[in-house]
Amino acid sequence: MLTHRLGRRVLGAMLLLWVSGCEKEEGPLCDRLAPRLQHALEEAASAGELPGVTASLRLQDCTWRGSAGVSRVEPATGMKVEDRLRVGSITKSFVAVVALQLQAEGRLSLDAPLATWVPDFPRADRISVRQLLNHTSGAFNYTQSQDFLAQAEASPGKTWTPGELIALGAAKSPAFEPGTRWDYSNTNYILLGHILESVTGTPLAQQLRTRILEPLALDSTGLDGAEPLPPFVVRGYSRDPSNGAWVDFTDFIHLSAAGAAGALVSSADDVSAFYQALFERSLLAPAQLAEMTDWVATPLPTMPGYGLGLVRAVTPVGPGHGHDGEIPGFSALAFYLPERKASLAVLTNREAADVSGVTGRLLEVLATE
Repeated sequence: MLTHRLGRRVLGAMLLLWVSGCEKEEGPLCDRLAPRLQHALEEAASAGELPGVTASLRLQDCTWRGSAGVSRVEPATGMKVEDRLRVGSITKSFVAVVALQLQAEGRLSLDAPLATWVPDFPRADRISVRQLLNHTSGAFNYTQSQDFLAQAEASPGKTWTPGELIALGAAKSPAFEPGTRWDYSNTNYILLGHILESVTGTPLAQQLRTRILEPLALDSTGLDGAEPLPPFVVRGYSRDPSNGAWVDFTDFIHLSAAGAAGALVSSADDVSAFYQALFERSLLAPAQLAEMTDWVATPLPTMPGYGLGLVRAVTPVGPGHGHDGEIPGFSALAFYLPERKASLAVLTNREAADVSGVTGRLLEVLATE
């Protein structure tokens, strides 16, 4: 996984029950694939020991939506296809789109130095906006800071400011000299969130809503911890390594601790719609989409390239362009598949889940067509 867990484990015990459901839009291909996709989703959920999972596969003329398992272990509550889950670092793709839209408007240069907005950050005069977007800045990842983890564990409900998170990253920066290599860091996107707010004079949550969520009618998506949202009903879990019991991690940390790096909540259908719009509609101009897909090499064999808030991954049906996400209690993975003109999103309420295994099973079904 590209993302990093935001907290430590807490002990507890719960019971796992399974239910399932699916939904599809009319269309010849969806009609043929729906039973096999649902079966593959249920098998993957069982094999991966997931409390629950939702998925959305958008094809050229139809959409399949599926769910399996539970949104809440006790009392057992079936996961619904429309349920909203935390999607972690998939947030980074949304933030990168805002940055690129501002570039297209002439309001933000990708080559501008970080020192323009955060002059006291180590190497700020040598770190560009582009390097923040593609993780070549050398900024230390604050979620790996022992100070952050200790504070998060001591005060689970603490509301974090971007300044506090930036200071945690700055304290151990640089991890390497800017531009010399690639290393994933959530600090990059907290800095980007601050930059975008400084450039526009508006909160990041408002920019996401005005520029992406409202134009695409993504009614189930929002930036948790930064704006009023409907009540969150899905619970997120982890396994207790000592006895295998389920531990509820939903309230382990306030989502302001993730901010622009990973605080988005969404449905599988909204996420798949976002990536489809990114590559098939006018969310970005061609020049900005080319910038976003200008890949730098990573050391990860299954995800060998990283663009601007975007991963290039290897899938059973060719390259996938998207992102993964992980935050306490939740894991997610979503791609646009250019060779099939399809987009797939898989969201689950288990931390450190094998979401790549779930997407792999679903894409194997698609590969047979």
